[in-house]
Amino acid sequence: MKKSLNWLVNSYKIGLSANAYDEVQHRVSVINLFSMVGMSITGLMSISAIVNKNQLLALILACACFTFFVSFVVRKNSQNIKLYGGIIVYLLFALMVYLVYDGGVDNTGPIWIFMTAPVALFIQGFKRGLLEVGGFVLIISFLMFTPCESLLIADYSVEFKLRILYSYLTVTFLSAFYEHSRNSSYQYTLELSKKYQQLAVLDPLTKLSNRREGLQILEREQIKLKRTPEKLSLMLCDVDNFKAINDSYGHNIGDRVLVELASLFKSQVRAQDNVTRWGGEEFLFILPQTSMGNAIELANKLHSSVREISIQYQDHTILLSVSMGVSELGPEESISDAIDRADKCLYQAKKSGKDQTFPCS
Repeated sequence: MKKSLNWLVNSYKIGLSANAYDEVQHRVSVINLFSMVGMSITGLMSISAIVNKNQLLALILACACFTFFVSFVVRKNSQNIKLYGGIIVYLLFALMVYLVYDGGVDNTGPIWIFMTAPVALFIQGFKRGLLEVGGFVLIISFLMFTPCESLLIADYSVEFKLRILYSYLTVTFLSAFYEHSRNSSYQYTLELSKKYQQLAVLDPLTKLSNRREGLQILEREQIKLKRTPEKLSLMLCDVDNFKAINDSYGHNIGDRVLVELASLFKSQVRAQDNVTRWGGEEFLFILPQTSMGNAIELANKLHSSVREISIQYQDHTILLSVSMGVSELGPEESISDAIDRADKCLYQAKKSGKDQTFPCS
């Protein structure tokens, strides 16, 4: 019994990621579950049809059961969720059309059509699912309301057919409303999640990576160093006389200085580089595939660009400069040690007159 339950749980999870659970994962899990349920129900109904000596219905249901099983097996070895979902939905539609045509056991076949709307809308999505349900309604309406019921084996009263159709349209409307609401809620939650993820890794003032994100980037880049002989340089940058700017002109001007510098730094580095607001007026440059010499070249370029910035405040013109310390991070070296070395070189740059870069030997 325990082994059977484990197999059921594992089958339900086929195609699911162990690390993430999003809308796609949820859709896969429901399709897997529906395949198993569809396989079980059509199998049992096929046996029931055999008992009731309806051989054609039994054969149709057995074929449906087998198709559910095949699609389930194919899904285990395929990542094509659209194909898998399409097989399930169109198989269900075909089976329901046949049950309306044949009547099933004691003309109860049409009762099963109510499951198609929610299944199609969920698996195929709101727009496509609604179009497919509309096509299904047209087909069964054509079958049921053809004069003299010449296209049906089963014999239904007009009142029964009308009530089945009205009830189905009502269920379709409610299912469509629910699916649209569910999808809207999911999109809103997704956007909210992305916003909070950004807040977790970005500095709200400068829109640069924050210290935590910077450390994670450093860890990833150091892992790459163990596989390749590339260099990784770090530049720790500090705004000269920043406390005096804050004290003389106010924190709003200090914030403006940081924003201006962050914009400049982002425009001067490559796509693979990262500029992190390390804390206060300090910025950390993470420069993959960059030697110490190339990092110093970039630092000199930044010095020139920063000197060209001027910020107007009332009758005052605020000129800026930065000091920097440069170090290389080795594949086996402690990240904190490499940053400490850059920090010591930054201190030497400050001590030696500011507006310059000191490399760590």
